Amino acid sequence: MKHKHTFKIVSSIILLTAIIILVSIYTQRTLSRDSLRMEQSIDEIENNVKSEKWAQAETGIGTIKTIWKDVKGIWSALIDHQEIDNIDVTLSRLQMLVQAQEKPSSLSEAEALKKYIGHIPAKEKLGLENLF
Repeated sequence: MKHKHTFKIVSSIILLTAIIILVSIYTQRTLSRDSLRMEQSIDEIENNVKSEKWAQAETGIGTIKTIWKDVKGIWSALIDHQEIDNIDVTLSRLQMLVQAQEKPSSLSEAEALKKYIGHIPAKEKLGLENLF
């Protein structure tokens, strides 16, 4: 009788571990995919700002805001809300700086936004360094 009870416990632990790993893989893929899309849009914005193509840069801001609107809800469930706030604030500052045609400041904010977005998949990655 003890053997059946022990088997159920071990099976449950294995199943729970498998679920945690699968959810972690899904989360990592989602964050990586979304972050890559946003980083590519930010690269386009930076290129347009460098070339002083302000209208195209503003269009790029609209694109990244649309992407962010689509992924923000998912990310809110997966990451620290301070990270979400940092992205929101930096994106808003970038939009205002592009509208004001402030080249150096726009480039600085675009780079900051890329850093905020780019480090999240690595930070949320399942691994021993993130567990301790």
